[in-house]
Amino acid sequence: ELRIAADINVNNTIALHNTRMLQTFVAIDGRVRPFVMAVKHWTKCRDLNDAAFGGTLSSYAWATLAIHFLQTRQPPIVPVLHPPAPSLRADKCMSASPVDLTFDDDITRLRDFGRQNTESLGYLLYAFFRTYAFEFDYRHQVVSLRNGCYLSKAEKGWDHGRPSRIFCIEEPFSTWLNLAHSANETAVEGIRQEFQRAFCILRDGGSYDNVCEVYQRPQVPMTPPL
Repeated sequence: ELRIAADINVNNTIALHNTRMLQTFVAIDGRVRPFVMAVKHWTKCRDLNDAAFGGTLSSYAWATLAIHFLQTRQPPIVPVLHPPAPSLRADKCMSASPVDLTFDDDITRLRDFGRQNTESLGYLLYAFFRTYAFEFDYRHQVVSLRNGCYLSKAEKGWDHGRPSRIFCIEEPFSTWLNLAHSANETAVEGIRQEFQRAFCILRDGGSYDNVCEVYQRPQVPMTPPL
């Protein structure tokens, strides 16, 4: 048994552009790939990467979150690739505006964009955990890779109903979609607690291996038969 995970898309051509976008970011700075892989390994160990059945976030959502974090460093490590455009509100009809699939993929010009930022991979992980443990406003903010910043839920139309209570990560192309919609309020609180756990371990001198200790689901006691 090979135990190889794979995503299968049927008639979803936007996924091809998502993949090419991620490849472009990876090619810009040598820290992008190991940083994203470190985040994804942590989510796998801590059981945070199962949107379909676990009610958490997908691998693509985590990659988007990680790269957005690199965009928002001072100075930034990777640039905004998408052309300036207002993000389509979720309450607009999907067919009201065509999906803009264009983005800057000129690697020759973009490579080493973040050379002025000298933060190490270890420090970036520490700061990433701190940001989403204590600094990010889950109630009012939206992660926007397309814009390279945080948007408000109000400007997205996500300030009422279920979106107002959960994590919001804007899909960079289909901007009316929330990549974190699979995680309910309880799951989002669990994710935030995992960020806090990871940050505290590193703050107190622990290692990345300690951060990635495999999560053990609580054992449910068996009810004896009557």
